[in-house]
Amino acid sequence: MATMGSGAGTQPQSNAPSGRPGWLTFFAVTAIVVGGLIVLTAASELGSESLLTAQRAFLQKTDQMAPNPMLQAQLDMQAKMAAAMREGRAFLTALAPLGLLAAVGLIVGGIGCLQLRKRARPLLLAALALGLIYEGARAKTATERQLAVTKVTQDSMMEMMNAASRRTDRPNDPPSNPAPQSVQQFVGTAASFATVAGMATALAMIILKLAFLIAGLVYLTRPRVRALFG
Repeated sequence: MATMGSGAGTQPQSNAPSGRPGWLTFFAVTAIVVGGLIVLTAASELGSESLLTAQRAFLQKTDQMAPNPMLQAQLDMQAKMAAAMREGRAFLTALAPLGLLAAVGLIVGGIGCLQLRKRARPLLLAALALGLIYEGARAKTATERQLAVTKVTQDSMMEMMNAASRRTDRPNDPPSNPAPQSVQQFVGTAASFATVAGMATALAMIILKLAFLIAGLVYLTRPRVRALFG
């Protein structure tokens, strides 16, 4: 029986990668999620003032119908919160369109990269760069505003608790005594923990988004990843 030559059945090997790597899937899916988060952030920058105004108007109307210390404390908190939210509002509002543009690119580019579309990689790269500019530009201002909001929330929690203890259900009933000192300390500690946790979460989100945007730019420029898109 004749034997076949050693090179007769061999096929030329290709160096081009095939399939979608797990890391590409990770960056594409995370880009879609981050794009959605940026949309929410930009929308809140554009609509926060209107929302606070509507909430304050509702509380004022309710307070006129049935005045009580709790509603007054909430009104005071709304006024302080509105003042805190105005810090850097003009700058953050001006950045919002850039954030929305980056978010659209992250979502569309992420979906396209999942399908290995040729134009998806440059689109996602551009969106990552825009997102990095947006997040980097707003980081300091957003952090300072978050600190102001955290302080307002922490101070208002004690005021609202004391106001709740003075609340009366009937107009002729005398107000109840203030909450015991132990309760006030517990509520103060809980409020401090909650506000610090909220501040830590906000800072962590900023750092994680910046880290992802930088890592995504580095990953998508690798030769092997470029080869996936032809």
